[in-house]
Amino acid sequence: MQLFNNTSNEALYTISAGSSDSCGTIDPGETAEEPNYDNTQNVSVYFSNNNGGPFSITIPNSGEGMTVTVGIYFE
Repeated sequence: MQLFNNTSNEALYTISAGSSDSCGTIDPGETAEEPNYDNTQNVSVYFSNNNGGPFSITIPNSGEGMTVTVGIYFE
């Protein structure tokens, strides 16, 4: 799974499914690779900026070639 930060600010993220989770940061215009979550059901991704600003989505079923696009605006 790829998480792309299309904002002008660093984004913090946590990705989880079942009992496994990972977290990290994504620089502006960059992508985080999380291949352990490919072809996994009920993947949740939580985004925030350095000031909080939480945002989350749940992907019911992921698979190769699928794309989920979410726009996030930090102010």
